[in-house]
Amino acid sequence: MSKLTKEEFDNLDEKQQEIMLQKIGEVQEQMQKGAEEDAKLPQLDMKEFEGKVKSIIEDQMKGMTPVDKKYFMMPGIGTKDADDITPEAKFAKTKRFLGALVGKDTQVLNQMHQEVVAKANLSEGTGSAGGFLVPEEFKAEILRLVPLYGVIRANSRYIPMISDTTHIPRSVSDTTAKWVSEAGTIASTDAVLGQVTLTINKLASITSMTSELLADANVPIISYLSETIAEQFGQAEDEQGFNGTGSPFTGVLNNTGSPQTQQGLGTTVGSLAYGDLVNMTGSIYANAKAGAKFYMNRSVATHIRSLISTTGQPIFGFTANQLGDYAMVDTEVMPGAGDVSGTNYNYVVYGDLRKGHLFGERGSITMALSSEGTVGANNLFEKDMSALRVIERVCMGVALQSAYTQLRT
Repeated sequence: MSKLTKEEFDNLDEKQQEIMLQKIGEVQEQMQKGAEEDAKLPQLDMKEFEGKVKSIIEDQMKGMTPVDKKYFMMPGIGTKDADDITPEAKFAKTKRFLGALVGKDTQVLNQMHQEVVAKANLSEGTGSAGGFLVPEEFKAEILRLVPLYGVIRANSRYIPMISDTTHIPRSVSDTTAKWVSEAGTIASTDAVLGQVTLTINKLASITSMTSELLADANVPIISYLSETIAEQFGQAEDEQGFNGTGSPFTGVLNNTGSPQTQQGLGTTVGSLAYGDLVNMTGSIYANAKAGAKFYMNRSVATHIRSLISTTGQPIFGFTANQLGDYAMVDTEVMPGAGDVSGTNYNYVVYGDLRKGHLFGERGSITMALSSEGTVGANNLFEKDMSALRVIERVCMGVALQSAYTQLRT
């Protein structure tokens, strides 16, 4: 709207001028009343205003589940059951999911599948072809148990993956500083950068059980399923993480770029001496020692605990779980005392795997159920059994090679 000039106002007839002045007076009166009402309101300084906003946000977050908070989603995503995080609701949701698998209720399965997709911000569509995403609560229980059976996932640096391939930069050689004389030429001291390529691979397990057992799943059965799946995944992840030879991943024992510590004498675990363990601690840089641990098979750990001094006293002790300041982690998949023989055999790792090893994971765990075919010695149809196939999508890679050392004969 254009402004009315004085000349234009003067050109109006007397009646129009009166109406115009009356309207202006009404507007001024309303503005005055508004100012008087505003003056009655409590005045907030900036600190009080911030506190008010914080209070409102905290009230809104009270109804958010841990998954909501992780993915910045407000309450109410999915169904009422999806936002209920009580133990009873978690059990009921898992039982409903397993019951739908047995009953082939694709409507329920797709509904629960989409709830996981929404909460985890995934891109997967419906799951009938490749299996259905398990409820977050069941996945969380499996992942809670995996570190009890597996070591590599619990000790590596975890990388959430949003695609099947991710490139992560790493330093091949560090930037250096050099002294320069007056008017001298400054030499290039650039770091040499490389990259770690993480490529997702599928890890699957199949568990056979009677259809009735799965359909009537109660708390012990669901706990058994969680433990079984976690144990299978943990062992398979450790096998590749420590012993992998490149198909699909190279493990920390077989990475040729890491510093190696040569055992002083002999070609068996029986010849391993206290000095060899001390030498390992000097094979990595000081900045990798803060989180360093010793990783070995339990039978190798047993030999270390049996080491005695020249006076016949135990060096570490019968129940020792630490070697000096460093934790000793038993890893079942690593070479045992009976496996180690010959020269150049790697069998103990010392270092910080959070600096030296990457563990990536994409999406959620999927499940599918079949009552046809043969699994092991069980003909599923003849024995009225079902095979539960569980798939996770993970990857591993070596990051900082100098963060750990391998002991070899």
